[in-house]
Amino acid sequence: MRTTLDISDATLDALRSRASSSKRPLRQVVEETLQLGLAAKREPSRPVRVPTFSVGVKAAYRGLSMNQLYDQIESEDHLKVAEE
Repeated sequence: MRTTLDISDATLDALRSRASSSKRPLRQVVEETLQLGLAAKREPSRPVRVPTFSVGVKAAYRGLSMNQLYDQIESEDHLKVAEE
């Protein structure tokens, strides 16, 4: 069966390279690669646990995004410089 696919340049280059090195038609290498991918069993992904550490952030700043926290620290530093 004929069909048209959009494949990234990098993937197409890798498939062409594999076809060239094995002296097989590109069609055969693509079909074989797709069959291997479809037959592969995928393990269900497990959640990743990242340890957290207290960094001593003031209670007023808890729950802020990193950008909001950075903006707050920057504005406090600006006030300190203005006072000097």
